[in-house]
Amino acid sequence: MDGLRRRVGAVVPLTGRYAAQGKQMRTGLELWSGHTGHELVVADDESSPSRATALHSRLLEESLFVIGPYGSDSTRAVAQSAPLVWNHGAAADDVQKLPGVVSLPTPASCYLVALARACARLHPGVRAVVVTASGPFGEFARSGLETALPSLALEVVANVGFREANAAIEQTEPAAVLACGSLQRELALVSALASRARGILYGGVSPGLADFARLAGVDPEGMLAPVQWHPELDEPATLGPQSSEVVASSGSALDYVAAQAFATALIADHCSALAPDDPLSIARTLRTATFYGAFGLDPSTGVQMGHRLSVVRWRGGRQEVLAASIA
Repeated sequence: MDGLRRRVGAVVPLTGRYAAQGKQMRTGLELWSGHTGHELVVADDESSPSRATALHSRLLEESLFVIGPYGSDSTRAVAQSAPLVWNHGAAADDVQKLPGVVSLPTPASCYLVALARACARLHPGVRAVVVTASGPFGEFARSGLETALPSLALEVVANVGFREANAAIEQTEPAAVLACGSLQRELALVSALASRARGILYGGVSPGLADFARLAGVDPEGMLAPVQWHPELDEPATLGPQSSEVVASSGSALDYVAAQAFATALIADHCSALAPDDPLSIARTLRTATFYGAFGLDPSTGVQMGHRLSVVRWRGGRQEVLAASIA
């Protein structure tokens, strides 16, 4: 029994379409494990929702709690059968509202709002093409922007999917492109934009990854990204270590994916210690702050309302915080 109390499972996409994020997720959880002394058991879900569901169920039988998976599709699938999901990697609003899901990330409906606000600060009145993926995540991001648009100093000249993006950019000649989609689709769009003679400001989810420059194969200078966390923010933590301690112990570049996995494990461990038989009840009313930022769930919907997104900009081969707690 003592071994079970110290063992924590993690459903991690070490392969498949989420592998880049899975690498950071594993790094964050291994740092957490080293900080707390818990044994960490990692299982590769191969970025598959069905495999994630099976692995989560198996790990739950032999662990104090289970972290993951990554991705709204996989988390949505796991939540259909799991009584409790410690969610670090699913921002889609509908997933955060599911019973039993405890989410740390700011919801998807804020992603494009954060990008648009930062873009408008740099270039008031900028003409932008908005590109979103099909499916719930992109729909929530687009809907959130449409709601906030009247208050933003930004003109959306086209609102399209990734398949129509290049044609829309060619026809409207925008000064900025704001995108919200999968890593693969955003990388393809960035590559297409890089081939154009005239520079276009690019803002997307993918440039928030620490490894983005290598993955994109182009210079990301000036690109923007909404991030859930960044080392420069160094927000004061009341639960767990400070950002500076986490960064110092990492020995490598961390991005928000690693941070949110670490922070989710902190919250899960704290709630499990306070109420081993019902950690969900503690999580629903908990108000605290980790190095990742504030934590607090909306009492009526379960959506994360305490945490806020920031926006980073690539400068000289590194990310710098452009706007803190902007959405």
